[in-house]
Amino acid sequence: MRIIRGRHVARAVLVAVLLVSCVLASPVPASAAGYSRRIAIAPFASLTKEDIGGTVSVLPRLLASRLMALAGADVLLLPAGGKSTEEAAREAKYPLLLQGMVSKLGKGYSIDATATDLSTGKIAGAFFAAAATEDDIIAQLGLLSGEIAEKLFDVQGAIRAVSPAPPVAATAPIPVAPLAISGGVPSAPSPQAAPVAAPPPAPGPTTLAGGWIPSSIKSVGESGKILDELFGVVTVDTDAEGNALVVAYGKTSLHLYRVKGTDILPFTRIRKPTDHHLLDVYAMDIDGDGSKEILVTDLVNETLESFVLKKKGDVYQEVAGGIHYHLVVLPDWMGKPTLVGQYQGIDTPFQGRIVVLRWNGKGFVEGEKLPQDTNILPLSSGLPGLSSARFGKEWRMIYTDEKSNLRVLDAGGKSQYTSPRQYGSSPDLFEWGPIIPIEGHRKWFPVRKAVRVAAGGGEAPLVLIPEVKQGLLGIGGSTRLVLLQWDRAEFVEKAGTQGSGRFLTGADFLSPDGFGKGGKIVASEIEQSGSAFKDQISRLRLFQVE
Repeated sequence: MRIIRGRHVARAVLVAVLLVSCVLASPVPASAAGYSRRIAIAPFASLTKEDIGGTVSVLPRLLASRLMALAGADVLLLPAGGKSTEEAAREAKYPLLLQGMVSKLGKGYSIDATATDLSTGKIAGAFFAAAATEDDIIAQLGLLSGEIAEKLFDVQGAIRAVSPAPPVAATAPIPVAPLAISGGVPSAPSPQAAPVAAPPPAPGPTTLAGGWIPSSIKSVGESGKILDELFGVVTVDTDAEGNALVVAYGKTSLHLYRVKGTDILPFTRIRKPTDHHLLDVYAMDIDGDGSKEILVTDLVNETLESFVLKKKGDVYQEVAGGIHYHLVVLPDWMGKPTLVGQYQGIDTPFQGRIVVLRWNGKGFVEGEKLPQDTNILPLSSGLPGLSSARFGKEWRMIYTDEKSNLRVLDAGGKSQYTSPRQYGSSPDLFEWGPIIPIEGHRKWFPVRKAVRVAAGGGEAPLVLIPEVKQGLLGIGGSTRLVLLQWDRAEFVEKAGTQGSGRFLTGADFLSPDGFGKGGKIVASEIEQSGSAFKDQISRLRLFQVE
C-alpha cells in the first residue's frame, strides 16, 4: 500500500467510507478459531493533510509488540517498497496480512485496519479506533490490538485486558461517524449519544500483593556444602505451596536442587568437560507445553555453543545445542517474558543487534531486531547483565554495565538513569581475543549479573540483585542482597541483608505469581574459593522477606 500525502480531507473521508462499504460487502467470519497466530503486517498508509509520517511509521512495530504480548502471535513486519505486501507475505508463508491506514476526520483521526486471509483472498476481519490528537493515535493501539487478538486469534478477554481508549473530546466533532466492526457485524453509534464525561484520574503505580512494601530480608535455610564455585542460581519451577526446583551453576556444572519448606535438597547434577564455560542460565517455557526449559549460554574455548535442556520424565535432557547466541530472558518485555539473543563477536565476545528468538521445535530462529543501539555505551559491552521491566506505561531495559552500575535505558539504548552504587559484580571471568604477549593471556571479561524482577511490581518494578562494596584499594570488600524499587526517577533500597565477606553471586525469587509478604528468595554464595591446597565450597541460601 502506497503512502499518500497532501490529499484533501474529502478524499480521506471518501476512502474511509469505501473501506467500510467493502467490509460490509465481504463475508467476515464471526469466529477466528481456524486462524493460526501468524500474521504479516504491512506499513500503514497516511491519508492526512498534515505530515504525521513519523507517528504512522511506528504503528506496525508497536502493533506487532502488542499482538505478541496479548496473543503470543508470530508477527512478520513487511518492509516498505519492493514487491507487493501480499506477495511478500505469501512467500514468507504467513496466512494473514494486516493492512492499515490513518485518516483525518474533522479534528480527529481514524485508524482503520483490515486483515486478509491470503489463502482465499477474503477479508478475515476489519477493525477501527478513533483518536482525538496525533499523540492519541499510539495510545489507541491497545484497543485496536486487543480487538484484533480476540477476533482473529480467539484470545478471549484480550480487549478487556488493555486500558480503555480515552474518549474523544466533545469539542472535537467528527462529521462522518465511523462504524465499529465487531465480529464482522457493523453497529452504528447512537445518533443522540450524550457527551462523554471526562475520564477519572489515572491510577497510581501498581503495588505488590496487598499493597505490601518489603522491609526486611532474613535467612531461613541453607544447603549442604557444594564442592564447586557457584556463579548464579535460577528458579525453574514452583508450586502453590512454595516448593521449587532451582538450578545453580558453576563453570562446568549445573546443580539442580529442590526447595521444600526451608530445606534445600540435592536433586541431580549435569557436568560438561573442562573446555566448557557456562556463562549464564535462564528458565523459560519456549514451546508452550507448560513446563520450563533450562537455557544455558555455554562458551567452548572461544565459540558460543549454547544449549537447551528439557524435562523428560524425572530427568533433563539436551534437546538442542551448538546455538551461537548468548541467551537472555527478558522477564517483562511488552507484557510477557521474551527470549532474546546476541551473536558471538569478533573483536568483542558479543556483537550485533539484540534479536528476539523463537523456538521452531529443533532450534531457534531470529525474529525482529530490538531498536536499542548496541554500538554505543552501555550495550556495546554486550548482552550479559540485561533485564527488563515496565516503568509507568513503557517497557525499559535494565542493564548492569561494565562498571557494575545499574542503568535504565530508553528506547534507543541511551541511559536514563545510572545507579550511584555497584551491583551484580561476579568473580566469574572468561578470556577472549588474541593473546596479549606481555601478559601471556587473552583479555579478561567479567560476567555481570542482571537484576531479577519481582512479579506484581506493576509500574514501579521491584528488583533483586547482590550489591558489591569494594574494599580499600580494591582489597577485600563485601556483598549483600538488596531489594530495590523504582520510585519516580531512581531505584530506592527497600530491604537488604547484612554485608558479608562471602561472595553472593546471584539470587532469584521463588514466587510464581505476585511477590508478597513472606515470599522467599534463593541465593548462591561462594564460601571458599578453591586452590591447590583447599576445595571450592559454595552453598545455596534461602531468605524470607517481610
